[in-house]
Amino acid sequence: MNDRVREILSWYSSENPGVRTNIARLLNHGRLGGTGKLVILPVDQGFEHGPARSFAPNPAAYDPRYHFQLALEAGCNAYAAPLGSLEAA
Repeated sequence: MNDRVREILSWYSSENPGVRTNIARLLNHGRLGGTGKLVILPVDQGFEHGPARSFAPNPAAYDPRYHFQLALEAGCNAYAAPLGSLEAA
């Protein structure tokens, strides 16, 4: 773990070890892992603002596995989606 990630984790000293471990996992995952920066694919926004409007231009986007794979291929640190989509992927 590098100094930048340690610094960020120091801001969460009042959190329990499980929370801090999960934050460290996020910060050390993806293409920006270890830089202290995060890129999260916000698929939940597409559902919030209407899936037809968000996903109709790309029909593959209706498949929850599509977003999961997109996040992996893009090197995102995390993927935010409704629970049902996460369970389906």
